[in-house]
Amino acid sequence: MPRCADYTCGRWRPERLAPRWAAGIRFNGHWYCSRTCVEHAARIGLDEPAIPAASPGALPPMKLGVLLRHLGAISEANLERALESQRTTGRRLGAELQHMGLVTFEPVLKALAAQSGISYLASFDVSRVTRGPSWMPAETVRALGLVPFDTDETAKRIRVVCTAPVPKAAMRALFKLTGWTAEPYLIEDHLWQQSLRMYRPSPPAEGHYREAVAVNGVADAAAHIAESALVDRAVTMRHASFDNKYTWVRVEGPRQVSDLFVPALQEAECQAEPIAR
Repeated sequence: MPRCADYTCGRWRPERLAPRWAAGIRFNGHWYCSRTCVEHAARIGLDEPAIPAASPGALPPMKLGVLLRHLGAISEANLERALESQRTTGRRLGAELQHMGLVTFEPVLKALAAQSGISYLASFDVSRVTRGPSWMPAETVRALGLVPFDTDETAKRIRVVCTAPVPKAAMRALFKLTGWTAEPYLIEDHLWQQSLRMYRPSPPAEGHYREAVAVNGVADAAAHIAESALVDRAVTMRHASFDNKYTWVRVEGPRQVSDLFVPALQEAECQAEPIAR
């Protein structure tokens, strides 16, 4: 008879699994005798580094001012004026140039997209979000900074809109935890905010549950995972870090899927921030 997978426990798994307690819990494919043992295993698993798939090496991106000069959107003199003003205001260069009336939004958007190597949309019909994929909780969409509006089911690609800076670490985390590749399109900030407000997750199937929760640290996450395991009796856990801010933990069972967002280690002792960009 196999033992409980928690090395600190060692309880034997009974051959006859008649009482409910004896049935135990399956966590990441291993048998555990109790909720307590699952919580301990989850805590150990979350303490391990959670690094998304590495991005391919690339040259440092060109500076925004250089790209705008290359596009002929601004003069060297106006760029110098904006850089000087930026030292006082602390605004990002694109915002500073627009605030000073030296450039319109579209050249800035085009330059930011070129800087990140992605496409951009000068205009975007936010109603497309309501007709797009809706299988992620709204809180997950907000935390990732990626609002979905279309999919390619065959290639398993999900088209998303985002703002600068492009959340590439969140895109890698999305692929690692869901298997979907994000195809990003850069849009204006106010359009992104409207898109986020338009996004509505589809209701889960009857008897199923889906949630996204910001927790206060690894201990709280492990407790939440153990509770999910106790309900479903068999769950898997995967996790990925992004933006040096969150570890995204996805817990999946037959009846529920939970997305947990754990603050980065340096913030673990503090109150978790609301999920927001």
